[in-house]
Amino acid sequence: MTKKIQLPAFEKHFQDFQNLIKAKDPKASHTTYTTPIKEFLIWLERFGIDSIRNVDSKDLQTYSEYLAERPNQRREGTLSSTTIKTHLLALSMFLEHLLTSREIQRGFTIPPFKGNDRKERSVLTVDEIRLLYQYSENLLEEALLSVGYGCGLRRSELQDLNLSDVQLSTGMLIVRKGKNNKRREVPMSDKVLTAVKRYVWEYRTQFLAKTQETAFFLNAVGKRMSGEHLNTTLKRIIERSQNQIIIEKEITLHCLRHSIAHHLMENNAGIDFIRDFLGHSFINTAHLYAKKNNTRTKTRYLMSHEEQTDH
Repeated sequence: MTKKIQLPAFEKHFQDFQNLIKAKDPKASHTTYTTPIKEFLIWLERFGIDSIRNVDSKDLQTYSEYLAERPNQRREGTLSSTTIKTHLLALSMFLEHLLTSREIQRGFTIPPFKGNDRKERSVLTVDEIRLLYQYSENLLEEALLSVGYGCGLRRSELQDLNLSDVQLSTGMLIVRKGKNNKRREVPMSDKVLTAVKRYVWEYRTQFLAKTQETAFFLNAVGKRMSGEHLNTTLKRIIERSQNQIIIEKEITLHCLRHSIAHHLMENNAGIDFIRDFLGHSFINTAHLYAKKNNTRTKTRYLMSHEEQTDH
């Protein structure tokens, strides 16, 4: 296969994406994401596709199969699972860029790749989330479910959360140092806000005479709960439910975050909202927004700008 993009339109798409990646992090190596896009555009040319608007989901399926079979240029055999996933991630970023710049009007499905080098993260259904609420024994456990699932916080963000970060008057939760030290504000739904208020006013106040700890989540002696302790608390709720389906999913705190991302996508939340809500620089749909349908996993990909809604 030729190593050079031939079509001027494709070359422009590539240069625009390359500039975006460079601007995103000037110090990082941009080739991790740009090289896969160059290969994708050359592949389109090879199969007679001369406009990015003519690409459809079937083409992406064919390209995914091509990646799975393509010889590795550095060693014997085919591409590793990690490399293929990187290609698909780069492709999802590229398509998001095309939507944002209105080069295309509708997204298309990137088929999921199931390599055996990483276990797929489990997702809870809405009914299973409700069940866990039912088996919460105290306001701390309700608050943990509400903030972990309802606000989509990472385990480290739950551990680092301070009381002052939870603004009850405005219904906003502030993550001061998320991944890569990114700050974000997360809106709390009415249900989440109610659970958080009850925890603060009825549960957490019992420790005021014992400690001046600034942490939001406090353990039995009024100290900041560790991420491990928070995760153990979640597992106790799950074990208490005696629901074998949930138990076998081996749910962790990060699975709660993964679940809310899944549910937001199912309910057609705007892609910009989801990105800001989770604190992501890019929407990694290939890994975050896989919709489970019985035993099959289907990737739900980017909606068109016309279909995006603000929540």
